[in-house]
Amino acid sequence: MRRVVKQIDTHPQGHLFGPGDLAAVAETPAPAGGAVVFNRPDPREIFLGAVRLDEHLRAMGTTEALRVREVLEEQSWEVFERQYKPGGRRPYAPQALLGLVLYGIGKGVSSLRGLERLARVDLGCMWITGGLCPDHASIGRFIQQHDAHMSGAFLEGLTRSVLRVTASGVETVAGDGTVVQAAASRYRTLKQEAARAAAEEARAAAQANPEEAKLQARAAQAEEVEETLAQRAAAREAKGKPTASTSISPVEPEAVVQPQKDKKTFAPSYKPSVLANAARVIVGWDLDPSSETAVVAPMLDQAERLGGVHSALFDAGYHSDAVLAATAERGIEVLCPEGQALSEDDWTRQSDKQYPKSQFVYDPGSDSYTCPAGAQLTPKDRCHGKNPRDHYTRYATPACATCAERARCTRGEAGRQIKRYSGDTAKEALRAAMTDPERRRRYRQRQAMVEPVFSVLKHRQGLTRFRRRGLAGVRREFALHVMAYNLGRAIARWALSALLRALRGVLARLPRLLFRHQLPDGASVPLGA
Repeated sequence: MRRVVKQIDTHPQGHLFGPGDLAAVAETPAPAGGAVVFNRPDPREIFLGAVRLDEHLRAMGTTEALRVREVLEEQSWEVFERQYKPGGRRPYAPQALLGLVLYGIGKGVSSLRGLERLARVDLGCMWITGGLCPDHASIGRFIQQHDAHMSGAFLEGLTRSVLRVTASGVETVAGDGTVVQAAASRYRTLKQEAARAAAEEARAAAQANPEEAKLQARAAQAEEVEETLAQRAAAREAKGKPTASTSISPVEPEAVVQPQKDKKTFAPSYKPSVLANAARVIVGWDLDPSSETAVVAPMLDQAERLGGVHSALFDAGYHSDAVLAATAERGIEVLCPEGQALSEDDWTRQSDKQYPKSQFVYDPGSDSYTCPAGAQLTPKDRCHGKNPRDHYTRYATPACATCAERARCTRGEAGRQIKRYSGDTAKEALRAAMTDPERRRRYRQRQAMVEPVFSVLKHRQGLTRFRRRGLAGVRREFALHVMAYNLGRAIARWALSALLRALRGVLARLPRLLFRHQLPDGASVPLGA
């Protein structure tokens, strides 16, 4: 069945007695064999009355779409176009479809039907697509078909263009992550007993009706939910954490039920993370169901492909062995405090209950710690686990029994004990580095570099909740948001440049505005004289 395609009528004169701008047109089939002929109309043929569309947009001061098309025309579309075969109906040009998606996301429109409506009514969108009006199904198929291309080399090439427009690099990057709710209800999660019962019920229904494909698929999904929840409960138990409250979404098992930004609400969510440069361009991105530190290494690799990264700035949540190892392996300086910067002299978390480990000074020569009261803690025992990073040596001292500071130090009957892991040496070196005033000054740039990124993603682009399900679908959706955001940074830079040019023009004409008359001898008469 052939569907009717909507396309803007690009005839310069228009129809005096026609049905209007949106006309149903029959597609001309592409010739069999040879190269693929794409449906790629020229937007310069679209007129509003006697005014060409781009001239109208410039006259109205709405040039975002012009800039978006300009950046997209710089990119290579060969990897997209190779996915099409000659013959049959002419496919939409990949540049037009992806341009529609990115332009819409930048305006806060991310649903497929919303993008379909935008293509039909938005003048800027008509300039990007050349007047094409694809339906929501065509847009969805395009995104799924080119998933790997959009989130890989193409995104990197687009970022290079934005870096060139913004005249910025990747020498210093700042990282951060957030939590975004998945496309699943937080009220319909299952705990272990409920997941086990649901799986047994689904298996019984599938066995009773072996020819029903839907029941077989439902049983497989229920078993996956049960197995995933059991693995998460086992991981929590291995860390000594309670497992009674562990739950999972039956429709989105890859999402993790975790606290939201308010720290009170728990919902199935994912954690997207980014690396941003000084111009707030995203130069590295990734997504994990529950960890922000696990994606630091691949994000640094992305940034390094765009240029040499010298320094990486992270907040206290990234003060971990994995992050320090990832930066050390790549020869990147990392600036990361142990806690919130409470004052100019204190960059570590302070506890009202006991002295933090950072106040115990380690001496590698004697292999001992010195506590805040001056006592020496020596090795007591050693623990060797399966993971070398979990190996530690425990230090203790008998002086705790008579110490006047014991109430502020520990509540344990055996006194205060310190565990030293293999990664503590790197943490101590970082702690010493963060006492340098110059490094602290550079670190304070982190918040201005990366915090506004998530503000734009959430409040302007509408990334408050993912619309796709599954880790692969969510990654695809986040990649589109990253590309739309970076395009926005290029547009903002162009707008700033235009504003500066206008300001320079005003300043150049300022003497003429201040002085109305010029006397023969060169003297000037001020206005109002």
